[in-house]
Amino acid sequence: MVREHPWRARVRHWRTPRDIAPEALTLADLADKVLGARRPLIVAGSGVVAARADPGLRALAAEARIGVYNTWRAKGVLPWDSDYHLGTIGLQARDLELCELESYDLIVTTGLADGEQPVLPDGLPLADCPVADLEILAVRCAEREGPETTEAPLRDRLAAVVQKAWGGAKPPLAPTLITRQYALLLGERGMVAADAGTAGFFLARTFPTLRPHSVELPSEPQPGFAARAVFARRAAEPGLPAVALVDGGAPDDATREAVAEAASRGISVPVVCWTPDGPQVGIEDHLEDVRRAVAAGESHVVVVGYDPTQLADLEHVAGNITAWR
Repeated sequence: MVREHPWRARVRHWRTPRDIAPEALTLADLADKVLGARRPLIVAGSGVVAARADPGLRALAAEARIGVYNTWRAKGVLPWDSDYHLGTIGLQARDLELCELESYDLIVTTGLADGEQPVLPDGLPLADCPVADLEILAVRCAEREGPETTEAPLRDRLAAVVQKAWGGAKPPLAPTLITRQYALLLGERGMVAADAGTAGFFLARTFPTLRPHSVELPSEPQPGFAARAVFARRAAEPGLPAVALVDGGAPDDATREAVAEAASRGISVPVVCWTPDGPQVGIEDHLEDVRRAVAAGESHVVVVGYDPTQLADLEHVAGNITAWR
């Protein structure tokens, strides 16, 4: 008889965030816990972005030398190249298993909204820090003497797949190469939004974010989300380098409606459609198409073909996609 892996057995007994609310502590008690922990960890959610509390989170990570996992709706709370940015979680079935959460003696949660993925399993040593207290906690924990917690087993395993494709500029284009090049094309100001789906998954998993709001993703499937997100940002910041990603060979009805509404207000919304059956172009040709669409005064649609086999490679590492399901 084949014995089930103990982690998989625990998955069936995970409870909702309300059932496993982190321990309520005073700020002084929480600081004492952080200072006394040998292997602390931080898990940050979308509330950090909503409250614009990322400076406090970055300070806490750096001052106390604690690694941070962010949910996929909190991308950018730490720069992708920070020593303390351990990666994005909640996208695939084995994310939490590969993070080795049970090896930590304290997990500080902050900004996790009700129902936000991933749901952390029962039995972990959780303690919550309100987003408004992050900067104060950083000051109180600046003298932490324990070792850094910067190991990132999930990120390291995924990197082998992600980076392998960066050198291939010829078609079919690897999705991870496309997202990396979008970041370089749009610069520090730019933003990319995506609907739920394949393009949205690769954006969440592999786009190298430097700050919050450089990536916009829906909490649940919502047709037209990407186009409306770009519309809203360009209405507030005219000329912002931005692009909306959707799956398929052409925009769906909701996307077309959002683009038309934006056009009626004189705002262009560049849309890029990802489909395996799209034009098989090299990365430079695709980037030139996107560059022209972003700079144009009218909305343009760019269709690009991508290599679908990379998705299977990532699923081999971290399991099936669980975001939006």
